[in-house]
Amino acid sequence: MGKLNEEYDIFIQKGELEKFIDSKKNEFYQIITIKDKKNKIKLKELPVLFSINIEKDTNLKNIIKNIQRILKNCYRKKLDIGIKYKEKKIIGEFIDDSTQESKTDIIKCLKAVFIKEKRKRIEYIYDQVCEDLDEEFARNNYCDFKDDVCIGKRNCSERVTMGCCHKFKHTLTMNGELKECPYLVDKHCSTQCITCKLFTCDAIKVKFKLKDIQLIECFFNPIQKLIVKTNFFTKREKIIDRLVLFCM
Repeated sequence: MGKLNEEYDIFIQKGELEKFIDSKKNEFYQIITIKDKKNKIKLKELPVLFSINIEKDTNLKNIIKNIQRILKNCYRKKLDIGIKYKEKKIIGEFIDDSTQESKTDIIKCLKAVFIKEKRKRIEYIYDQVCEDLDEEFARNNYCDFKDDVCIGKRNCSERVTMGCCHKFKHTLTMNGELKECPYLVDKHCSTQCITCKLFTCDAIKVKFKLKDIQLIECFFNPIQKLIVKTNFFTKREKIIDRLVLFCM
């Protein structure tokens, strides 16, 4: 069972939805099969269940866009999403034969799909990506800090601490002395700047590409992606404000 939010769950094991449906013989519903390509669907005046089958070459972004389009029509027609199951609702099933990492990415995207309010959805995406990046850096120790000096600054003629958490005094013209980021407090970032978290210096071979981060690739438009890439040393709230402003 995959938890999407406080209202909805989704089956993630093959055959679970079929068993659930068999137990609901006196209830009527419609099952919408979500495909990689645009679905041509005529919605009935019945509760909606989704059947999402993710195959090896499936384009997840197309899947998400199709679900969003169908949900928009469901909300417009005031159709119920899902069928009651215990204290929540089951919205259907998703079957994915790929890796556990892929399943986790899909569940995160489905969670975002079912957040109706625009700002809350962007906040969820933003915070989830930051959390994933923090876990990635901690798990792999990319910066390899020793006595507050990272791998990229270890061979400098002068001792430079706190890695790349430094900004030019004049940010726009990128000149003047380098100063520690004002959001660096007790050796930790006091704001969640997604742009800084995505950055790795030349000493680190791993580079993060937005197209490889499914939440960003599936939900952010080109302007929002540019915001994510260019807002170094900026507070979380300010970046989110900009992302909301350019949400289409």
